[in-house]
Amino acid sequence: MKRTFTINISGFVFHIEDDAYEVLQKYLINLKNHFGNGDEGKEIVSDIEARIAEIFTEKSSGDKNAVTLEWVNEVIEAMGTPENFDNEESDESKFGGKAKQKRRLYRDPEQRVLGGVCSGLAAYFNIDLAILRIVTVVIILITSGAGLLAYLILWIAVPKAINTTQRLEMRGQEVSVKNIEKFIKDEAEAVKESYKNFRKSDIFSKGKNR
Repeated sequence: MKRTFTINISGFVFHIEDDAYEVLQKYLINLKNHFGNGDEGKEIVSDIEARIAEIFTEKSSGDKNAVTLEWVNEVIEAMGTPENFDNEESDESKFGGKAKQKRRLYRDPEQRVLGGVCSGLAAYFNIDLAILRIVTVVIILITSGAGLLAYLILWIAVPKAINTTQRLEMRGQEVSVKNIEKFIKDEAEAVKESYKNFRKSDIFSKGKNR
């Protein structure tokens, strides 16, 4: 019988077999060394760990089995490693890129006006958000409130995309180390660009001169 350890991954407690623990530790250390100790790197690793915890939770649902080496190897294969990023990029360019993953419906809090229902539907069906919002308003007006009731039901029933995994799934993108890294970096760049534009705005200039 294999020895087992108790570990905490992203706030979730798991029992893990000793050989699986060794491989998982090496994998996480490799990721931490690759992404560095900066805030951005820590956020990427944190999101990766959250996804690993989610996968292990799904696999152990309904029983109390410890995390096995097979589970860990499956996670590493699905998530990818820093060493194979370059190979993935060359394969994508040669064969036209990876097929999109099946999208999942979430409410999008990043582009919401009210509950994020329209922005979530726009991401799910890959349609223009502005057009969908116009159509939604028209439907609400011509249905004498029935459309508004449908919107409220979706607001309650559809979960909000909170973490990086859910935001990638909402866009039909594979939840891999590479895509998590890209998502975090794109978000950071968007925040920097937004702040840069704000500093150039009249509002910032007027506030600075007071």
